[in-house]
Amino acid sequence: MEKETADFSLDVKNKLPQAKTFAESLLYDGDSYGNDESNFEEVDVHIQENLEDDFIKEALKSGMDLRQYSRQIEKELKEVENASIQDYIQESQNIASLHNQITACDEILERMEQMLKLFQSDLGSISNEILTLQQQSVSMNIRLKNRQAIRGELSQFVDDMIVQESLIQHILECAVTDKEFLEDLQILDHKIAFVKEQSFKDAKCCQDVKDVLEKLKTKAISKIREYLLQKIYTFRKPMTNYQVPQNALLKYKFFYQFLMTHERDIAREVREEYLDTMSKILFSYFKMYTSRLMKLQFEEVADRDDLMGVEDTAKRNILSRKVLVYWETLLQIFWPRFEYILQLNIESIRDCDPQKFTNIDKRPHYITRRYAEFSAAIVGINENFPSERVARLLAALQVEVENFILRMAAEFPDHKDQLIFQINNYDMMLNVLLERTKEDSRESESFKDLLNARILEYVEEILSPYFGGMMTFVKDCEKYLERGQMDNLKNEAVKVPTLVKSFNSGWKKAMDEINADIMTTFTNFKNGTNILQTALTQLIQYYHRFQKVLSQYPFKSLPVRSELLNIHHLMVEAKKFKTNF
Repeated sequence: MEKETADFSLDVKNKLPQAKTFAESLLYDGDSYGNDESNFEEVDVHIQENLEDDFIKEALKSGMDLRQYSRQIEKELKEVENASIQDYIQESQNIASLHNQITACDEILERMEQMLKLFQSDLGSISNEILTLQQQSVSMNIRLKNRQAIRGELSQFVDDMIVQESLIQHILECAVTDKEFLEDLQILDHKIAFVKEQSFKDAKCCQDVKDVLEKLKTKAISKIREYLLQKIYTFRKPMTNYQVPQNALLKYKFFYQFLMTHERDIAREVREEYLDTMSKILFSYFKMYTSRLMKLQFEEVADRDDLMGVEDTAKRNILSRKVLVYWETLLQIFWPRFEYILQLNIESIRDCDPQKFTNIDKRPHYITRRYAEFSAAIVGINENFPSERVARLLAALQVEVENFILRMAAEFPDHKDQLIFQINNYDMMLNVLLERTKEDSRESESFKDLLNARILEYVEEILSPYFGGMMTFVKDCEKYLERGQMDNLKNEAVKVPTLVKSFNSGWKKAMDEINADIMTTFTNFKNGTNILQTALTQLIQYYHRFQKVLSQYPFKSLPVRSELLNIHHLMVEAKKFKTNF
């Protein structure tokens, strides 16, 4: 009810001024209207505006008295006003309570506003701190990358530059025959060369170790000189088998290399002492040998055909012409038969079917041994009595033997076994030929080339299971660098950490396994040792190329470069597998 009253009061208030104004405009006095012509236009405009109102339209249509209607409206308005006042009085307590609540809310909102302003200020300071921390983080990240980029090269430089206490102790205190002395002597040689190289680049740190290295070099040269001269003097003892100390000296041949590099005068002294001693020993041996041979010489005695005062007759050349005819006839009979025999051997090897052989193993085949001995004999004769026909037949025979070896190797399913079979056979044939012919013969040179080619192929094969990832990475990256394909090079960067960690964790074990595999595979121990050294040398070269690739963009900023193994450690470990004969 109160709401309806309020709505009605509001409607009356809105309509009452319009009705009152309209009524007054209609009731204007004629005199006043006529006296002021300007008011006429205003009244007309005012009337037109009020006539547009819906409430006025209804009142005019109903034909009611406007004065009476105006008084009625005023009366109703007063009643509504009085009712509204009573309502306000009745709700005064609620209004006062509402006012208090609004005031309390204003205070709470004011405090919240202050808190939010404080939070805003704190957030602004935190944002500034975050920006500062972000800038510091970027700066620290750049410094970290720079340090990681230089760490690998710097650690390598420091390792090559510093002189370890153990090295000093071994050079000064160990005997020259000790294994530690030989290993540290090689390290000392490397450090001296490195410091000399850096001194040309004006590296200040060279002055810190130069005196120490010089003293160690002097001490090492003194000990080496004393040892070598002492060994040479043992040759002079009577009834001494000089081959025994010679073989002992071969184990320490690096001593002489060290002297030649760092003190040529002492190296010359040792060499001259050795030459003088050995020349005296060999002179005494040959002198004794010739004196004993002279005792076996018979004096020339005269026979019945010798006459005093008469020159020797040419009795030995009387039948020489008939002898030459005989030999020419013999050669005419011999050559066709000789060619026929060689052709039979060539055809027998050409027609040989490897599938007919049972129990084929990787050792040298008996057919290749027969060929080697037969060919060595013919080549030895042909060297003294060269013949173009013999050379052509031997070349044809060699071609068939090479094809036979390839056919036999194809019987092995594994490529590695095929290479082992070929290497063993080529090595056996080469050794037989070198024992009986010249080293530079055509057959020897041919088998040397074949043997070296198969050895290199075998080395790649045996290194691949252990270091295949690194080898492939090096080959691909070198190809990309050569062609300038930097996008492909960047894609390879994800492989570097795995390759470095894999190499660091397994390189020494891989060397031992490769050594055991090679030593049990090849029948010729010397050939196996040569293959092992070739494999280790190839591994060192691959690792050197690997380090060189990582020093290029985009790999040089990788943190894992600091974990790279010093290549000098790899070289020292490889030398442990080197024989001394």
